[in-house]
Amino acid sequence: MQYAQSLSTLRPAIMPPPGLTSFLPTARARLVSGVDVFGDGRGRQIGQDPPARTHRERWTGLLPWQVKRVRDYVDADLHGAMSPRAAAAHARLSPGYFSRRFRQSFGVTFSRFVAARRVERARGLLVGGGGKLCEIALACGFCDQAHFTRTFGNLMGCTPGRWRRQAAASRLSA
Repeated sequence: MQYAQSLSTLRPAIMPPPGLTSFLPTARARLVSGVDVFGDGRGRQIGQDPPARTHRERWTGLLPWQVKRVRDYVDADLHGAMSPRAAAAHARLSPGYFSRRFRQSFGVTFSRFVAARRVERARGLLVGGGGKLCEIALACGFCDQAHFTRTFGNLMGCTPGRWRRQAAASRLSA
């Protein structure tokens, strides 16, 4: 008897508010049927982990501010020695994580990117001035002319001297 009296006094305290009573049957039905409990369109049920994001939803590569900082670092010190460790410090990432993200952003490794930027600068110097190849090589950050010629040939498909002659011939004919 005492138990029944205490239950009747506690019932108003444990019963949901009047507006919530219409919601409870719907929520119970959703739990039982297993349909999109969280209402976020993913069809998850209680106790399930969220599904893995698709490739399009996941951010890949460096963030835009990191790309800008790394490009500025490379362009500012193109004639000097550059390391992926220093570039990673500019992007505020660990070297290994930076290397992975850099390749996702640019499609090439950091050293290949630096070589391509150096060759691009060398092409401008080859067309713009009549400097010697060894001077251009040193101005662009290559250790010697042989290294410059080898890297230029790998990226452009011909030697710097031949490229310079072809560029001069195309300028004259145009």
